[in-house]
Amino acid sequence: MSVSSRPRPTRRHAARSSPAIDKKLVLLCQHFYPEMISTGMHMTELATRLAELGWQITVLTSKPSWGTDDPDTGHVPADMTYRGVRILRVPTLGSQSGGLVSKTVSALSFVPSAAWALWKRRADYRSLVITTNPPFVGVLGWAVSAVFRRPYLVIVYDVFPEFAISLGVMSPTSWLAKLWRRTTRMILCGAAATVVIGRDMRVLIERKMPTHLHDRIVMIPNWSDERHVRPVPSDANAFRREHVAEGRFVIQYAGRLGEKHALEPLIDAARALRGTGVLFQFVGEGAKKPTLQALVEEHGLDNVQFLPYQPMHRLAEMLSAADLSVVCLEPGHTGISVPSKAYGVLASGTPIIGILDPAGEIGQMITETGCGVLVEPDGESIARLIEELMSDPARRRAMSDAGRAAFLERYTLTAAASMYDAVLSSLSSR
Repeated sequence: MSVSSRPRPTRRHAARSSPAIDKKLVLLCQHFYPEMISTGMHMTELATRLAELGWQITVLTSKPSWGTDDPDTGHVPADMTYRGVRILRVPTLGSQSGGLVSKTVSALSFVPSAAWALWKRRADYRSLVITTNPPFVGVLGWAVSAVFRRPYLVIVYDVFPEFAISLGVMSPTSWLAKLWRRTTRMILCGAAATVVIGRDMRVLIERKMPTHLHDRIVMIPNWSDERHVRPVPSDANAFRREHVAEGRFVIQYAGRLGEKHALEPLIDAARALRGTGVLFQFVGEGAKKPTLQALVEEHGLDNVQFLPYQPMHRLAEMLSAADLSVVCLEPGHTGISVPSKAYGVLASGTPIIGILDPAGEIGQMITETGCGVLVEPDGESIARLIEELMSDPARRRAMSDAGRAAFLERYTLTAAASMYDAVLSSLSSR
């Protein structure tokens, strides 16, 4: 038969070959607006940007614990809409701002509450997006996929149970660790797609999945919102004027002061640099904050400053207030977690001091782009590096320019949302 004599496809046939995309999805994430830190900030930014791209998103989350723009976080609405995204807060016990037991209870109680909400609203969504916060919630994606045949995408922020093992709260040979490994493998193998946020993380996730499923793994790095985070000059920076005495050279760590962050060496560096005009500024909250404050008091340091989490509208000027920004990760966490605060630092044009593994995602990024310097987690080494950079403004400017250029090329929210839109569209059209 010649080409010209082939029958033309009917409209019905064409419709089958190009199915319409149903853009209704549910996002399961324990942290969300107004809890605009860490995962909560990234998921809020991603969901609202996807809403601009036509997605109808319902978020199942819990009551915020800390780090919000609302001073009264206990009274946020249980059902609200924020920038086109519907937010439903399911009831939980415990608190994410409490101790280990309280956090565990909060995470565990989130799962049955979210399960009930998914069941009641099963007619309102065609696909799911699930984060690893809390780590057990992926079981709901697997169950919904098995029962209702709806695909789910997993976004891996922390690799479990390796994260818990690295913190020393679980033995790698315990029955719980073995069960957790099997459950994680089940969740990953059942997912239609798995997003990892680092090359080092991808290696760990591939080990958990059979080779024939590796093509379901997608690398999408985290981001900063280019609409809101940009360099703010010192002479126009209200945050710096409010919190930094004139002439001080600011070393800033901004974010969660958690167990996985190598922060104690900064206190040792502060001791070595007393009287030099260097100010070490810690902005945030977390388990290590009381320990750091105790060290400062013990050594009588007047060149260390602690500030609470700042509102989102001050993020650009806060990050720009630093002369050097610290991004760190404890040894043993490489690939298990990725310190994504680095992307906001890039967006602000601030040079980075990286206290982390050169083989990790952020260590590789710093080396590849020239946006900063890697240093060992040693107070004396950090102090020497700071003195070198203080005396070399041209080098700092080169790192600043390199970081900002890399950000605009690779790490904007627009770029990340476009990649997520493509992956989710592929899932929804199946």
